[in-house]
Amino acid sequence: MGSVDTREENIPARKTFPEFPVHLADWTGSQKAMETRIIDTLGLSDYILTDYSKPGSLPVNFYVAYYQSQRKGVSPHSPRVCIPDGGWQISDIKRTQVGGLPINRIVVKKGRSKQLVYYWFQQRGRLIANEYLMKWYLFKDAILLNRTDGALVRITTSVSPMESMQEADDRLAGFAQHLLPVLPEYIPN
Repeated sequence: MGSVDTREENIPARKTFPEFPVHLADWTGSQKAMETRIIDTLGLSDYILTDYSKPGSLPVNFYVAYYQSQRKGVSPHSPRVCIPDGGWQISDIKRTQVGGLPINRIVVKKGRSKQLVYYWFQQRGRLIANEYLMKWYLFKDAILLNRTDGALVRITTSVSPMESMQEADDRLAGFAQHLLPVLPEYIPN
């Protein structure tokens, strides 16, 4: 048996994100493409960037950065770091649970615009909000399972000046409940 760095990694079979459903319950998605230089910089194996909409609701942006291997220094970039780079200011951040789903909940502002962001790490059958715990499991699973595949999952919605933050939370929580049963086909357990 070779060292952890030289063993051939177990890469589970999975569906790719271009196959991801356009319809989730009453939500309809429109996939977007990222620039090749961004994909290369992030070191992604696969991704999805889709705006989902439904009648009578503000849209939800859905993004997953999937890594088939995180052994060579490539891993998800935390939205805590990326959001301020886009000119947004984090006005509130907390780790919480929504319907049993551990999430990082961030409220961001840019001028008069406000958005609500949920994100978590989905890796080898675990849903994790804590970035340090995610790194611990990555280390443990690399040794015990010979796997380092996993993803960052992020959903975002604008918060209208005419709605409460609770309405935006309800929108993201409801969307997440439709999303969770589908994700394991694309992010293997």
